[in-house]
Amino acid sequence: MTENIIQQQVFTYPVFPRLLFRFGNVIVTLILGFYLVPMVVLIDKNNILIIPILVTLFLIYYVNKHFFMLYKILPYKIEADNEKIICSEFFISKKEVIIFYEDITALKGAVFENRLSGVMKVIDSKNSVSIGFYRNLRNSNKLITIILSKVKRDLYDEVLDNITSKKKK
Repeated sequence: MTENIIQQQVFTYPVFPRLLFRFGNVIVTLILGFYLVPMVVLIDKNNILIIPILVTLFLIYYVNKHFFMLYKILPYKIEADNEKIICSEFFISKKEVIIFYEDITALKGAVFENRLSGVMKVIDSKNSVSIGFYRNLRNSNKLITIILSKVKRDLYDEVLDNITSKKKK
């Protein structure tokens, strides 16, 4: 059996998704904060405002929690070659993460679980590293194909089972 040789390829995000991933939570938090201020000021006149205040605080918490998770796992530049994935240009950090295909222990989210959208996670439990990417990544389908063609056969079969079992339902 001949092995596919993959030349190093670079995957990046277009400008708008990049800005959204970096600063989306700031915009959403400011908008929700503008709604929160008048409700807090008027709470002594109308106690029922406690419900929208709690909902707004929960939304602020959830949005920021999601974005902080993205800051940790979402590289803006992914390079893939025949044996590894090199991830760089994370939001706050200058770190570079290298994941070898044979060390990948799980593929989760979006396409890997037969969903149309969401973050796709590549997990390397051996080195306690995980990265994520969205379909907005330029040529993301090509990256998905490369990853699936290079992971261990049992992981490939597991992902394929996830996709086909959900299609039958």
